[in-house]
Amino acid sequence: MSDAQWAGPSLRDISRSGHRLIADLVPKGAKVLDVGCDDGALMQLLEDARDVDARGMELLQEQVNRCVARGLAVIQGDADIDLDQYPDGAFDYALMSQVVQATRDPKAVLDQLLRLADYVIVSFPNFGHWRVR
Repeated sequence: MSDAQWAGPSLRDISRSGHRLIADLVPKGAKVLDVGCDDGALMQLLEDARDVDARGMELLQEQVNRCVARGLAVIQGDADIDLDQYPDGAFDYALMSQVVQATRDPKAVLDQLLRLADYVIVSFPNFGHWRVR
């Protein structure tokens, strides 16, 4: 079967369904930090569906610009070095959706997230999925 014949979900669809699962875990009105927020789709979903107070951090300036254009509160920053700028317990939830593998020191980043928030939600890409390989 060729890629053109494949009728299953795209990787973006799979990611978006993961966003819905994450949104179901976050209570209404929570204060959320989304680290590696990409284009802000998860933050937008959380704000719309869960009425959260969302903040984002994204490494790529182009993606930060997209988020800001959508009206999202996102700063440009590197999770490996910039999370220490936030005070202890500043958030109810910290999220890392499919980006922890891109950090230089995942343990240090996760330790920082645990310092910043009462709950941390981390999702991982499925590198074994045939469309990723």
